[in-house]
Formats: sequence, structure tokens, C-alpha cells
Amino acid sequence: MPYKDLERKKEWERLHRPQRLARRRELRRIETVQRADRREEPSTQSGGLGFLIPIVAGGALAAYDPKLGMGAGGLTLAVAAFFSKGWRWWVVGIVILAVALFFYWDNQTSAGLRSGQKE
Repeated sequence: MPYKDLERKKEWERLHRPQRLARRRELRRIETVQRADRREEPSTQSGGLGFLIPIVAGGALAAYDPKLGMGAGGLTLAVAAFFSKGWRWWVVGIVILAVALFFYWDNQTSAGLRSGQKE
């Protein structure tokens, strides 16, 4: 093997330098072409806090009509389970459902107080 002897290694590298450099240039060119062919597609999974938008919208829906909020939260959880979605879908569904249940409970409690059933 030429690498065991330092002088033979240097000689081998000197003799094969043009081939090595040509191969490196070719690999760089191939990498550039592949990078250009790959389009930068936007990610379907938001990396930041983009999943807060559905939570806010679902919370507003739950505040407006808790039954619709429970439906939206339950539907979100069903879609997350059926299509094996990521953890963000589960969080959104659980939060919307929890907010809707809270508003439903609050409406029931305030309706009971208004009718004089509870004190």
C-alpha cells in the first residue's frame, strides 16, 4: 500500500492529483445541480407558534357557542387520530375542547343562578 511509506504516498498523491481534483469538481457540480433541482417547498408543519392561530379561533368559537366549540375540538381530535397527525393537532383539539367545556359549564352555572336553582 502506498500509504505505509510516506515517500510513496507523496508520489501517489502527486501522480493522481489531477484525477482527484477533477472528481471533486464533478461532485461539487452534481451537488449544485441536485440542490437547484430540489425546490424549497414550504413546510406543512409550522416550526413556530403557528398552531396558536387555530387555538385562538377555536377559543373564540367556543366562547360564541360552546356546543360548536365542542364539535370543532372533537372533530379536530378525530382527524388527528384517524389521519395520524402530529402532536400539534392533538394539542389544538384538546385545548379547543377544554375551552368549550369550560364555557358550556359556565353557561350552565350562570343559567342555574339566574333561574334561582343554585345559590
